[in-house]
Amino acid sequence: MPIYAPGETWKPGEFASILAIGDSWFWYPQNNLLEALAGHPRLKDPYRNIQMLGFNGAKVSEYVDRGHSRGRYARAFRHELNPQNLQYYVAVMVSGGGNDAVDYGLALKRDCGGCDLPEECVDADGMDALMKDISGALGLLIHDVLWEFGKQGRGVDIFLHGYDYPVPDGRGFDALMFKLAGPWLAPAIDAAGVPHDATLRNGICRRLIDGLNETLARFARPSDGVHFVDCRNVLRCDAQYRDDWANELHPTRAGFGRIVEERWIPLLAKLAYAD
Repeated sequence: MPIYAPGETWKPGEFASILAIGDSWFWYPQNNLLEALAGHPRLKDPYRNIQMLGFNGAKVSEYVDRGHSRGRYARAFRHELNPQNLQYYVAVMVSGGGNDAVDYGLALKRDCGGCDLPEECVDADGMDALMKDISGALGLLIHDVLWEFGKQGRGVDIFLHGYDYPVPDGRGFDALMFKLAGPWLAPAIDAAGVPHDATLRNGICRRLIDGLNETLARFARPSDGVHFVDCRNVLRCDAQYRDDWANELHPTRAGFGRIVEERWIPLLAKLAYAD
């Protein structure tokens, strides 16, 4: 079940049938959504070979050209859409939005010191700008995929996924042989002066995740092959949440496994990608 990194040569006689574009939910080392998916016993063999196009900290906007600017990974994305590469793919999976939200400071007000409720901490204009930016970039990405497959006279399934509710506990990314990164949520929350109240801080993250999911879900058009995978309310957020969360943004191996089992496999089975 090879998952090929950007630029990695496919093994002789093997071809990747799925292109996976996006953030660290796809590339988190030895513990990510793609590993859980490719290793699931119900996934059919032809779909276990996956070409991953993911980069540390990548935002959705960095995969597309927006006329006035070219995303830093747009060239790599266009390379995968070239006919000689595209001919092997039957589905495209997209993971994105989390890094965009961090870049926007979680769309929080500058001073939340006197806030008691999550909604009081959120900057409505900032949240609107964040979701508009994600929507614009994602719309272009989806358009480019559908356009290139259409030129080949083929249909394609595009899978978009949201995120589950994280706990902003200040834990970052830490693994041998990989550069330390993060945390991502707690610093933005601290910078906004949010009181150190777990319920309030968790509630802020829930509002952000709900906003991301609602934005992504608007693109779902199953009749056109565009599907949305809602990953909310799968992982634990109680006192034992660390069993499911490796850090602020990334589930554990068991956590990713639960998300795949409960949310991805039922949809993939319905579409004949899984038994």
